[in-house]
Amino acid sequence: MRTLPDSMSDAEVFAELERYASGDLDPHTRRMWGHIYYAGLSDVVEIARRAYTMFMDKTMLDFTVYPSILRMENDVVAMTASLLNSDDSVVGNFTYGGTESIMLALKAARDYFKKKKGENGEVILPSTAHPAFYKSAEFLGLKPVRVGLDDDLKASVEEVKEAVSKKTAMIVGSAPNYPFGVMDDIKALSEIAQDRKIWMHVDACLGGFVLPFFRKLGEKVPDFDFSLEGVSSISADLHKYGYAPRGASVLLHRGSELRENHVFVMASWPGYPIVNTAVLSTRSAGTLAASWAVMHYLGEKGYLRLSEMILKAKRKLIKELPSIGLELIGKPEGSVLAFTSELNVFRISSIMAEKGWYVQSQPGSKHLNFPKSLHFSVNPGHAEVVDSFVQDMKDAVEKAKGSEEIDLSSFMTGDMDIISSLGISEGELPENMEMINELIHVMPPEVVEEIFRKIVNEMLFKPSRY
Repeated sequence: MRTLPDSMSDAEVFAELERYASGDLDPHTRRMWGHIYYAGLSDVVEIARRAYTMFMDKTMLDFTVYPSILRMENDVVAMTASLLNSDDSVVGNFTYGGTESIMLALKAARDYFKKKKGENGEVILPSTAHPAFYKSAEFLGLKPVRVGLDDDLKASVEEVKEAVSKKTAMIVGSAPNYPFGVMDDIKALSEIAQDRKIWMHVDACLGGFVLPFFRKLGEKVPDFDFSLEGVSSISADLHKYGYAPRGASVLLHRGSELRENHVFVMASWPGYPIVNTAVLSTRSAGTLAASWAVMHYLGEKGYLRLSEMILKAKRKLIKELPSIGLELIGKPEGSVLAFTSELNVFRISSIMAEKGWYVQSQPGSKHLNFPKSLHFSVNPGHAEVVDSFVQDMKDAVEKAKGSEEIDLSSFMTGDMDIISSLGISEGELPENMEMINELIHVMPPEVVEEIFRKIVNEMLFKPSRY
């Protein structure tokens, strides 16, 4: 069992941290096309860090102790709301990430529905909806009702109509969804919600801070915000295309009577009354201050300039990658793209990793009829490296043409321990993820979920390994 060490010097502490981080990817290299939303500007990073450290020791638990926190939160919410066509009725609050915003939206909708119907209700989710909705539904006792997609990979409006019932507490639409960067038909979904008097939530965690600027730059962006009367709430992540540190998000409600359902208050104990407007209670004000600072530093001109850089890189990928054997999935309106191919996309990703690039593999699912694909979260800084990236992709595709298919037959017999056979028994993932991605694609989703639950449980702390 590992115990507390003797005191270390600052040099020793940071040397050890450097050793731990030696195998990590660098999020500021412009060579990562996933898991990072980086403006590509060192001054923006520095502004965020300075503001973060200035407020990191102040808690958001009680703004009567730190009045600056309430003022910053209201400023951040107001600026976000202005991007999403709000009026004087729209309210909101700052959260520590998209999952927290989504969970609070579901909590508010559940309680709003329960007051009227006496039960928790159901939430209608397109099959591309973020897993945070399923996680939140599980925590909150809501029943998820999955609907399929139309030919454009948008939530099937007809299936939503069929799924709506007296038990429906919320309808969800993505602007855009994460896997393909495609926006659901929010206008049509909001009309259903308005007609049936159902809560409509728009997951704009990805698009909230980029789609409004795309529109100003002349892109055709369908309506998805409070300009649609049927929209009840919107989540938008500042730590994505708002370029704030993680975690930072905003949840907006059309009216204060909707938000009231997720505010927690507790006074029946010996201490001071606890009032929480988020899931977390004690939390550092650092990310809030960093978000406030970045939004003021960039301003509208800054966000427009960065969005223009994203469009440049996005257009380059859409133009060049199909010519080398990669097929764009859907018609993405946002800043994320996915490409599929008859070639081994997982091998392409591995070859790109050898060249120093990170390209995210999406295993998809044979059982759900979702293709294997490569996913790109396009950042402003990619505009400066996209030409060299495309050249390396061309080379990677050529090399992948000669790769052999991975033999999964031994895994399909059911006679072997998949976890140990993949070298995960000691809590470490193998370096080569190609076989794992192939297995994820061919196995039933419920089997994948069970295996991953065991894998993660194996990787987390165990005394025997310390």
